[in-house]
Amino acid sequence: MSAKNEWLNISISAALSWLMKLIMIGMLPYVVYNGSYLFAIAITVAIVLSLLPSIVERSYHVTLPFELDLLITSITFLHTFFGEWLKFYDRVWLWDKALHIYGTGVVAMLAFMIVYTLHYTKKIRLTLPLVGLFTITFAVAVGGLWEIGEFVVDKIFNIDTQNGLDNTMWDLINDFVGGAFVAIMGILYIKYSKPHERKRLTKPIGEIFGIKKRIDRMKVRIHAKRNPAHK
Repeated sequence: MSAKNEWLNISISAALSWLMKLIMIGMLPYVVYNGSYLFAIAITVAIVLSLLPSIVERSYHVTLPFELDLLITSITFLHTFFGEWLKFYDRVWLWDKALHIYGTGVVAMLAFMIVYTLHYTKKIRLTLPLVGLFTITFAVAVGGLWEIGEFVVDKIFNIDTQNGLDNTMWDLINDFVGGAFVAIMGILYIKYSKPHERKRLTKPIGEIFGIKKRIDRMKVRIHAKRNPAHK
């Protein structure tokens, strides 16, 4: 397949993921120009995190399931572009809480996949409820580390990202909710899903919009006109 037509085989999830990555990269020069260096560091970290799934796939030839690349990119994009850049944290009352639940859900999903894979390959032996418990514990632990990070940033730069004890505790509660939701849904998914139901957002863009078929038909017609003897 020619390089020109390779984009037709990019999945919708990959296209959305790379669009968000490019927007975050495009934000950097403006943020640095305005002197918001702490925000620039946050965007850089977000970009690196969003690139990790692609790096893992290319470096280790591992295909990551559940559209993990899109999920990681979307949470970093929602935090940096909408939350910080468009000030949704100040303008939208539940934005911080929703992102905590969603972000923890992504982390919990990663934890669930890792521990269930180890269980499935017989590296460890766990019941599904124990897999769920590990998922919740891991999610809350990561949420706790995030709060510690916010505390350290507040002390170093003399800012207030934590917004008091109540906000911190509600963030941890939301982390638990996100982890518990993913654990329950993961257990139900493993018990009742069918293999063909596990592929989502993987159809190529060219197939979704019918572009590839039209291009292929056009190529056939052009080839027929140039080579009438082969009709």
